[in-house]
Amino acid sequence: MTDNEKPISKGGTMILPSSLLFLCLSLIPLGMLIFFSFIDGNINMSGEIRGFTIENLTRMFSSFTFTKLMFKSVGIGILVTVICIVISYPTAWGIAKVVKSKYKNLLMMLIIVPFFTSQLLLIYAIMVIFQAKGVIMTLLGSLNLADSSTSILYSNLAVIIVLVYEYLPYMILSLYTSIEGIDDNLISASQSLGAGRWNTFKNIVFPMSIPGLLSGILLVLVPVTGSFVEPTLVGGPNGMMVGSLINSQFTVVLNMGYGAALSFVFLIILSIIMAVIKKSINSANKSIGGME
Repeated sequence: MTDNEKPISKGGTMILPSSLLFLCLSLIPLGMLIFFSFIDGNINMSGEIRGFTIENLTRMFSSFTFTKLMFKSVGIGILVTVICIVISYPTAWGIAKVVKSKYKNLLMMLIIVPFFTSQLLLIYAIMVIFQAKGVIMTLLGSLNLADSSTSILYSNLAVIIVLVYEYLPYMILSLYTSIEGIDDNLISASQSLGAGRWNTFKNIVFPMSIPGLLSGILLVLVPVTGSFVEPTLVGGPNGMMVGSLINSQFTVVLNMGYGAALSFVFLIILSIIMAVIKKSINSANKSIGGME
């Protein structure tokens, strides 16, 4: 064995555990999802499968309910992601480049505080705040902006607000990581050459923060589009999303085959959307002179 072959051999041995972990946590569950998408109904108590069928797929594509909820879920997912991006860019920029170093840790701690609390507790806390004659509605009523005896709960607006609150920290942290790594000298050079704030952001900050932006979109768009807890608790019947439909197939209707088929097609649609978003961002980056 030559000297050049030894590092390759050692490297292959070192990545073996992570490769096996990836196989167990990703490929095997995906294969099981595809397998269960073709079973007929649910698995009985003895673990036996009634049979296999393609009716799950044909039923899904002929169902107006699935199509409607899919478009609604993707729309809410994109809207929540865009809102998080708009809020997160100035927030991440302020923490990374404006705030003094001694205050950064405190601000980052305040951002991740919601992670220390149960998701259900956060949802119920927001429900209390937005209920009729609650804190928010009372404040809006005192400003003559709304009737304090009404509530925005059990609506799509309430679902969007809760989802933005829950997933905003993921976007802020992702963008902060990228913006923090931008050399201050590049920004100073841009400004000294006459570039305004917008041109500096467009030509320097945005291209160099794309890795964090893509990570943030992945961490926000995918779970938001597949949410079912928030639509069920906060949205009620009017806030139902495709995740609610999938969850009902496993927990209420007990039709594992149809639920797995819904999940598999939903995964494919999300993958296509993420590929389109990534391609669009890279094209925008190249068009303004950035690096792909």
